[in-house]
This record gives sequence, C-alpha cells and structure tokens, in this order.
Amino acid sequence: MAGKMTLGTAFRRAVGEPPEIPVVHPRPAGISLLLNERRRRALLTVLDRPGIHLRELARSIGVPLQSLSWHVDILKRSGFLQSLRVGKFACLSVPGQVDPSVLQDLALLDIVKNAAIVKVLLRRSRTRSQVSSDLKVYPQALDPSLKSLFARGLIARHPARVEFEIGPRMQELVGEFRSTTSEREDRLLRILRSDGLDPAILSREDAKLAIEINGARKRITIHAYIIPHVLRALG
Repeated sequence: MAGKMTLGTAFRRAVGEPPEIPVVHPRPAGISLLLNERRRRALLTVLDRPGIHLRELARSIGVPLQSLSWHVDILKRSGFLQSLRVGKFACLSVPGQVDPSVLQDLALLDIVKNAAIVKVLLRRSRTRSQVSSDLKVYPQALDPSLKSLFARGLIARHPARVEFEIGPRMQELVGEFRSTTSEREDRLLRILRSDGLDPAILSREDAKLAIEINGARKRITIHAYIIPHVLRALG
C-alpha cells in the first residue's frame, strides 16, 4: 500500500490546496422559481389546501417526499410559502392568504377523515352511527375526528336530536374568505410579480382564477383557487 494515492490525496490534487469553493451567483432577474413545474404545483396546491402538511402534499401532487422537501424549502426561503406548527404537523400556507388564527381550522379540515365527515354532513344531518355507515368506518374510529371538529365549532349537534350538522364556525370561515377575495387576489399577484413574472388575469369563475404568467422564456396559464376547496362546497 506504500506510495499508493489515497482518495483524499487525489481529491486535494484535483481541487487544489486548499480546496477552491465555487462562487454562487444570485438568481438573475427574470428567471422565475415558479416556472419550475413541481414548485408551481406545490404553491397552487397549498393555495387551495392551506394547512396541508408536507407528506400529504407529496401524496397529493405525486412528487417524492425528498424531492418535494427540497422544492418547498426553496419556496419558503423565497417567501412564497410559510409553515406553522399545528399539533404534530408543520402546516403550510401561502403568505397573505390565511390568517394564522384560521390555519388551525383549515389544517383540521384538510385531514382526510375529517374532510370526509364534513362532506357527509353537507348533504344532511347524520348521527354518529349513520356517519359511520356512510363512510364504512367503525364508530370508535370516528370519535377523535368528531370530537376535534365539534370542539372547534366546525360541526355541531342538532339541539332537538342527536344528529351532527355543519357548525357555525364553518359558515364564519366561508364568510371571511368570501369578503376578502379581492385582497387575497391582489396578494397572490404580488407574489407572482416578485418572482419576476408578469401575471395577467384571463378570467374569473367564482373562486377560480385563470392567470397567464410570462417569464423570460415561457408563457403559461395557471389556475388558482382563492377560496380553499373545503369551503367552496359551502358556497
């Protein structure tokens, strides 16, 4: 082994003594982070599902968790996404779109089982056993979700019966989002402009916006929802 070049010696000879650190230049103006498809899909999904956590986001858009984590970190450092700890999860949202006091409710509604319960109750009031039958889930498995939703006022008990129904807090959330649509639309456009894009609204369909974004090399039409999907069903 005497005189044999080691990996460390070969590396030092290749990069110089001491190793030369490459110079990293800032992102040139006009080159958008959001023209990357995965980052764009992540941003638009979080806009539609504020309160979603990273693992569910990866499942939702079909991107490997490790890759998505890297893209989300870039979006957070650039100010396009933010996270807030709610319970055991770091919940994602788009800055300026959701008040932190509301994010806990939306994070709760984004849990698959909770969303399924709300969907059942949107059709009509149901007892615990009826919800269990509708979802084909044991009643005991529903109890934590029912308890959490009831504690936040997202579902309520009918005063004359033992049935659950949509709670007053859900109606409050819908009213809050409906009354601030134009402000949140402006904030979204400012985010796109800050990324070197030139957004132009092509059409509005209730809470859905068709926005053309023009980068240095691409022109793309995106569809953004200003009101979260769990609230749109309530009108």
